[in-house]
Amino acid sequence: MARRRVTRQSHQERINDVLYHIHAHLGERLDIERLAELSCYSSYHFQRTFKAHCGESVHDYIRRARLEWAANLLIFNPDSTVMAIANECGFQSNASFSHAFRQRFGVSPSAWRDGGYQQQVRDLKGDWVSAEQNPNRHYHQRTSDESEATTDLEVAIQRREPLRVAYIRHTGYDQSIETTWLKLIDWADTRGLALSDVRMVGLYHSNPDIIPYEECRYVACLSVPDEIYRGAGVDVMEIPGGLFAAARGQGRYGDLIYLMHRLYHHWLPDSDYETINIPAHAQYYKNHFLEPDGEFDVELRIPVRFKC
Repeated sequence: MARRRVTRQSHQERINDVLYHIHAHLGERLDIERLAELSCYSSYHFQRTFKAHCGESVHDYIRRARLEWAANLLIFNPDSTVMAIANECGFQSNASFSHAFRQRFGVSPSAWRDGGYQQQVRDLKGDWVSAEQNPNRHYHQRTSDESEATTDLEVAIQRREPLRVAYIRHTGYDQSIETTWLKLIDWADTRGLALSDVRMVGLYHSNPDIIPYEECRYVACLSVPDEIYRGAGVDVMEIPGGLFAAARGQGRYGDLIYLMHRLYHHWLPDSDYETINIPAHAQYYKNHFLEPDGEFDVELRIPVRFKC
């Protein structure tokens, strides 16, 4: 049993290396043979292992990640052309991008940007509101009517250094994230890392306005010094530095995605900035997944660049 667990953890660590590479190079050519080399598996064994751990093939994962990112850019970067977004997200032609986008979201990229996105989001939110198991159904209900949205938000533009972190990936924007955090903290405790000496950071890969909450991708992270290495199912990576738009917020479990919505959907399109292919992250000063009262105090940061 112990050997099986160690083997499973080794597989996960190797796949994590590949996932990190994929998300860092979404706009570039991602060759199966090269990804297999990164995992130190043969191409055949790599593809089998990837699907076992991620629930989908490598090709499907890359395509989904690219299309979800493109869908966000079409909303958040209104000054970029459809072709520029297609290229940035790794599509070689406008035709291939349009075909893939229509298959995934049911409309063309241009129609998505020109209002199809809003209608589709309203339809999806209608389904999510009626799902009793959805922990975010009140958010989906309250943000269905964008005419009621407020844009009053204090945003600071800041440059940050890269941050080395230990991390565990999680699927779903729900309270089950608590289990992932408890695993990560237990791992840190066995390595003599005190929570008072590290930073707690959550990476948000997905936009909960267009992706069902149970499919959203989250990463729980703890900052670690150079002498700490991966092991026991916990990997180590570097969160890229650069320019960020940051907003501080407090609240209870379920409120953080309101802050994300306001920052991405309302502040960003009207600002002098546009987003880039790095996930948003929240630094927790108070982590609602760990606090008995479910309250949080965070600084939410989204990566940006000046508009051309």
